[in-house]
Amino acid sequence: MRMRAVSPVVATALLIIIAVATAVVLYLWVSGMVSSTPTSQTKLQEAIRIEAVDVTNKQITAVYIRNVGDVPATIDAIYVIDATTGQVINSANNIGATINPGNLYLYTYDVPVDVSQYTSVIVKAVTSNGIEATYLVVVR
Repeated sequence: MRMRAVSPVVATALLIIIAVATAVVLYLWVSGMVSSTPTSQTKLQEAIRIEAVDVTNKQITAVYIRNVGDVPATIDAIYVIDATTGQVINSANNIGATINPGNLYLYTYDVPVDVSQYTSVIVKAVTSNGIEATYLVVVR
């Protein structure tokens, strides 16, 4: 009984088929990974910043709020908080002022907030969507 080896032509053909099949599998795997990665999309955000607080004779008279976001922001409330205890000293609710992106809003207190008995207070503005901005005021 005589055993015959695989001819070089058949061996070469098998190696080519294996190499092509491996390349196809790798291509499909890599292209699936690349296409499943999330694409970055610009997301519009609401953001505000308190730029200044007017304090005259140890009384807060005005708060300057700028919309630094991409969409209009509606100011819902402004709080004055004792920085030491966290207790709310004054609150202005249901303001309803809408600030367009990049614009500045001036909130003026009808009755100034007396902060003479405090060493520092925090002024916090809150939008209707719950976005907050704070500003620390050192009373002198």
